[in-house]
Amino acid sequence: MRSVWSSVVSRPGALLALVCVLSVALGFSLASNYYNHPPNPAIAAAPVNVPMDWRNSFEETAAKLEPSVVFITSESTVEVISGMPQGMEDFFNFGPFGGQPRPQPERRTRKASGSGVVVRSDGYIMTNNHVVAGADRVTVKLSDGREFKGKVFLDPITDLALVKIDAKDLPAIGFADSDKVRVGQWSLAIGNPFGLQNTVTAGVISALRKNTDPENPLPYAEVIQTDASINPGNSGGPLVDLDGKIIGINGAIYSTSGGNMGIGFAIPANTAKYVMTQLIEKGKVVRGYLGVSMQDLTITMASKLGTKSGALVTAISKDSAAEKGGIQIKDVIIRVNNKAVMNGADLRHAVETISPGTDVKVVVMRDKKEKALTIKLDERKGVEEASTSGVEKDKSGLSVQPLSADIAKQLGIDEKIKGVVVRAVEAGSPGDRAGIEQGDVITEIDDLPVISVASFDKAIKAQKSGETAMVVVYREGSSMILEMQME
Repeated sequence: MRSVWSSVVSRPGALLALVCVLSVALGFSLASNYYNHPPNPAIAAAPVNVPMDWRNSFEETAAKLEPSVVFITSESTVEVISGMPQGMEDFFNFGPFGGQPRPQPERRTRKASGSGVVVRSDGYIMTNNHVVAGADRVTVKLSDGREFKGKVFLDPITDLALVKIDAKDLPAIGFADSDKVRVGQWSLAIGNPFGLQNTVTAGVISALRKNTDPENPLPYAEVIQTDASINPGNSGGPLVDLDGKIIGINGAIYSTSGGNMGIGFAIPANTAKYVMTQLIEKGKVVRGYLGVSMQDLTITMASKLGTKSGALVTAISKDSAAEKGGIQIKDVIIRVNNKAVMNGADLRHAVETISPGTDVKVVVMRDKKEKALTIKLDERKGVEEASTSGVEKDKSGLSVQPLSADIAKQLGIDEKIKGVVVRAVEAGSPGDRAGIEQGDVITEIDDLPVISVASFDKAIKAQKSGETAMVVVYREGSSMILEMQME
C-alpha cells in the first residue's frame, strides 16, 4: 500500500485523477444516504426564532403613550407663621411669658406635582390619592400644552384617585390583566419625575408582592415591584408593558436617599380598573366587609390546623357578617367563591371586590375538616372610605393620609420617619385644641405606633369621650408630644 501511495505522489497527474475518483465516489455515497434516510419534515420546517428588536419596541411604545401621560399640579392653602425661628412657637405657649399674644399666621399656597394617565377618552385621568388629596385646586396639563381644572374623586384605601377634566377625544390607555404579569418581563415607567415631563425609564418586573409581613409592611396591600427608575413626581404615572397597556400605577419607592434605588412599587392594574369603575359609577368605592381580624399561618399553625394555606381568624366583630354567617375564631378561611385563599391579603382582596349584600360561599378549615358557609357581606366603612371632597374627619377632627416618599420629599421629612401626614384640621376640634397642625406627621397615639391610616383609625376609635390621648407628632425636624382630649 505504501509503495502505491509513493507512486501516486511522485506523479501529479495520477494524484489529480485519484482526487476526482474519490470526489465522485463521495457524491454517490451522500446521495444514496439522502434518499435512504430523508430529513425529518418537522425539523426542516421548524421556524427560526428571530429576536425582537427591543430598541424599536421601546421607541414605539414611548411615542405611542406620550400623549396619554399628563402633568398634575395640586394647590392647597396652609397657614404658617413667618419670620419665627424654629421652636419659638413653644415659647409663646409655654415660656415664662405664657399667655402672650401669639403671632397671627399667614395664609400661603403650597404646591405639589405628580403624574397621571388618561384612562377614558371623555376626560378621566387616573393618578395617586396622595398627589391630589386635600388640594383646593387641581390642574391637569396635557402633552399638547392645554391646561384644565380637574374635579377629584378619591380612594385613600388604595391610594388611587380619578381627576375629571372637561375634554373629549383624549388618547386613553387600556389596562392589561395584572394577574398575568410575570417576574422578569419588561416594563416602562412614564411620568414627570422632579417636574421633568414625559420621562420614560425601562426595567423589568422585579417581584410581585402582597402585604403579609407586619414587621416590613409594603406601601400597598398588593404591589408590582420594578427596577424601572421611579423618582418623586412619577407618582400617578403608568407602568406599562411593551404592548403599551397599563400593568400598574406608580405610587411609591423604597429609598434611603429620597431618590431612585432600583426599587419602585406600582398598584396593580386590576385594582386600578376596579377603583376607576366604582368611582365613575358611584362616586366612591363600595367594598364588601366580612368583619374578621386575621393572620397568616406559620408552619406550626398549619400543621396543627390541618391546612397548608389560608387566613387564620383571630377575632370576629360583633354583629358582623362573619358572626352572623357562623365563622368562628381559629377557623382558617381557605376559599371564597371557589377561589383559593392563600393568606390574609388574598382574603381581604377577595372580599373587598365583592359588592355588599352579596351572598358568598366561604369554605373554612375547622377541626381539620372543610366546612362550607354562606355569608352575606356587609359594607366596609371608616375614615379611609372614598369621597369626592378628599377630606374626611373623624372624632379627632383630623384628616390624614399615608406618608408617601413624594410627600416626605415635599415636606422635607426624613425618610426614616413613619406615620401619617395631617392634611386638614377642623377648627375647634380635639386635634385643633391639642395644637396639631396641617403637615404634622403623627407617629404614635397612646404608645400605639401609627404606620398607616388604618392604624390611625384604630387608635382614634379606641379613645373614649373625655379621655386624653398622648399624640406624638413630628414637626420641622423634631418630635413632640401633644395632649388631645376627646369630646
